[in-house]
Formats: sequence, structure tokens, C-alpha cells
Amino acid sequence: MAAIKGIISAMLTPFISEVGPVDYEWLPGYMRFLETGGLHGVLALGTTGEGPSMSVAERERVLDLILDHRGALAVIAGTGCVALTETIALSNYALDRGADAVLVMPPFYIKGPTEAGIVEYYRALCDALPADGRLMLYNIPQVTGVPITPPIIDQLLESHGTKIYGLKDSSGNWDNSKLLIDRYPQLNVFTGSDKLIALALSGGAAGAITALSSAFPRMARAVYDAHIEGGDVQGAQARLTALRNLLDPVNTPPALKAALTWTSDLPRTSVRLPLMPLSGEEEAALQVAYEDVMR
Repeated sequence: MAAIKGIISAMLTPFISEVGPVDYEWLPGYMRFLETGGLHGVLALGTTGEGPSMSVAERERVLDLILDHRGALAVIAGTGCVALTETIALSNYALDRGADAVLVMPPFYIKGPTEAGIVEYYRALCDALPADGRLMLYNIPQVTGVPITPPIIDQLLESHGTKIYGLKDSSGNWDNSKLLIDRYPQLNVFTGSDKLIALALSGGAAGAITALSSAFPRMARAVYDAHIEGGDVQGAQARLTALRNLLDPVNTPPALKAALTWTSDLPRTSVRLPLMPLSGEEEAALQVAYEDVMR
């Protein structure tokens, strides 16, 4: 199985309305938009993709469509659920149907889980995966409230080193990402921050799994290409960071779904509650600011 590297889109999931079903017919065109935008792969059903707001059945059908229309894209499936049984079922579903890896956040509903409980959760998942199944740990403590720390990783590598393929660090803390890259050379560590792509690539990361590439794939890929080709990495990163700064004051999925109407010919799609779409004033202001950055 090929290595997963480069710029991976934390792709969006389309909904008919805030309380409506998934807009499955929208997905094939979106996959082509991401592939022609130069991305190396996609992460389906992650935080940006509103995966935790969906049922297991919905997530399975979305994965089927993504895998059917993947083209040359690597596919990582976000399969973390509150219930371990659902995480196991969805992870096996994704891997059985050809996903390159699964990305699993720690159990997050029961507050204050012990380190031992988190380790055993992941160990039970590893035991249930196929022999060649690849698991990526998802560190996003500002959302889950549960950090994935080196002692947790150490114990998992000791017991299930062949299953732990990598880690997405969405902490936004470069010191933490650098510690993980240096301490675990056997793992494929990805930054989850649009602002840290250049730093992560120069520091030895396998790549970036980021939100902005879901609507601005060429801008994210430009940072990677400049790094590989010896181009103006800082200039490409500065442009992407300026764009990220515009989105920071608003919720990311609604902003990116609005932005897709400027960067693609895809029809408008909705978020799902509890997220709300941008107001007309918010979207107009964001578009003006975006056009300023692009000049």
C-alpha cells in the first residue's frame, strides 16, 4: 500500500439543508474539483467534514461515493465515534472498501478519561482492525478535550506498532508537532494547521491535512510545490495564512462552503445543525476581504 504524503484536504460534506439529508449527488463533482486542484488526497468525515454530526449509515454511504470517485486521490476516513462499537464498525467498513487509512479521535464524551482508558480504547480498536489496517491518531484537544500525549503513543506503539500508521496534530502548536515528528520517525505526522504547512514540511512532517484546501486546493498545494522545488515557500505560506486569518473569526465549515461558490462552479451546499450558515453580511464581508488577499 502506498505511503500517504503531501497536501490532504479535510474535505467538506454537503447537506441539502441544516436539518436535511446529505446531498450525495454533489460529491462526485466535488471530488473532481479537489483532484484537479492538485491535492494528494482527502480526509473524509473529519471535523471540517462534520462527520460527528452524521449517523453511521450516512457516513458509510458518503465513504462509498468518495471511494468510487477517488481518482488518483488517497483517501483517509474519519471514523471516530463516541461509542467504541461504532468506531470499530465504521473503521472496518472504510478499510474493507479501500480507504488507505482511518483517522480516529480519542473518546470525547465521557469527560476526564484516564490515560489507561484512552490506551485501551485504541488497543481494542487495533485488535478489531484487519492485519494490514492503518490507523492514524487524531490530536485535536481544543475540540475533544482529550489530548493524545507521548505516553499514550508510546504504549500504543509498544503493543500495536504495526497498526499505528501516523498522527494528525491539529493542536495548532508547532512545538508539539515538532516534538512528535522528532520523537516518532516511524510515524507519518501531519499538521492540521493551514498556518504551519511550510514549517511542518521543512521540519520533517509527512504533509498537511487542512481545512482551507477543501475550498482553496491550489493555494495549499502551492506551499508544497514551493517546498519541493525550492520556490518562494514563505510567500506561498504568507498568502495562505492571510486567508486563514480571514476565516478565523467565523466557523470554518460555513465559511468554506460559502467560499466554494467563489472558487468552483459547484452549487451552494448547506451545513448541518448545530452549525449555521453565514449571514448575508458575513459572507459579503468575507468575500471582499478574500478578493483583497487575492490581488
